[in-house]
Amino acid sequence: MKIKTKLLLGFGLLFLVVVIFGVVSVYYIEDISENSNITLKNNYETLTFTREMRAVLDENDRPLSEKAAQAFDNALKKQERNITEPGEKEATAGVQAAFGQLTKAATANEGQKAERDIRSGLKTIDGLNMKAVVDKNNYIHTTVNNAMLYLAAIVFVTFLILFVFIINFPGFILNPLNQLISAVHEISEKNYETRLEFNKGDEFSELAVEFNKMAASLAKVDHESSLRTLTCENELKILAEEIPAAVIALNQKQEILLINPAARKILKIDDKPLNGLRIHDVTKGNDLMAAILESKDGAKVSNYKVQNFEIVVPNLKPIPLAALQFASYTAGKMYILTAIKD
Repeated sequence: MKIKTKLLLGFGLLFLVVVIFGVVSVYYIEDISENSNITLKNNYETLTFTREMRAVLDENDRPLSEKAAQAFDNALKKQERNITEPGEKEATAGVQAAFGQLTKAATANEGQKAERDIRSGLKTIDGLNMKAVVDKNNYIHTTVNNAMLYLAAIVFVTFLILFVFIINFPGFILNPLNQLISAVHEISEKNYETRLEFNKGDEFSELAVEFNKMAASLAKVDHESSLRTLTCENELKILAEEIPAAVIALNQKQEILLINPAARKILKIDDKPLNGLRIHDVTKGNDLMAAILESKDGAKVSNYKVQNFEIVVPNLKPIPLAALQFASYTAGKMYILTAIKD
């Protein structure tokens, strides 16, 4: 699976969880808000209307004056437009009928009976609405608890996803990168046998294939270069062995690359291998060698003419448009000592 696909799946899942979290939060907030508003608007208003009607009965003599009857009737009409609970419509109709009997009562007994019916109806309406307030309050509490439970579950799932991300995400990114860095370091040390093995089918696997191709190419180039260098060194050694002049070749670190028998004889050096040794360590205390190293091209040192040649190695550097720019660098110095004839 591609890294891009993994990231899309991971962040997509996290995004989906966040969206669900938001939807659930909005749903429960709106549900709680709606029930609270309905309770305040409907049930509390009904209780206000019944209180107003009861106040008319408590504060006025019988029979009711026209003003008191009008106040009661206004509150009753408001209640008729605010019926919300089961059974409230019948109780309100009973109050309406009893109020009509109260206003038309011919005797005190009829008026008292009508008033009792009114108060009984108002009590029923109050009870229905008080029960509705309690029920809706319990529903709101249940809704809040459910919302907290669901949101806590979503938060827990989100935490698990983030935890998995924190544990695994650095691994499948950093581990291959660390292997790549290590492999590049090995290549820089000319260990061209280094290979990367990523079998996950992602971008790192493609990178490993290209890296391995590069390492194989570098190994081939290095092998061919080593063969050419070895061939040149052998040819140079053969040539130096054959010429009568003394030949000394040093690299830039003053390490011996080549010293032929004639030079060994002049410098009084035995036949032991000298390649890679510093010339100063081999010829310590040898004034002739010190003079040769300090001499200029064509100078006379003792009974020898010294010729200095810099060992220049060509280098090909690719530049834009597939052109090749020839460059070179100095790899060392060669000294040829020729005896001066009297």
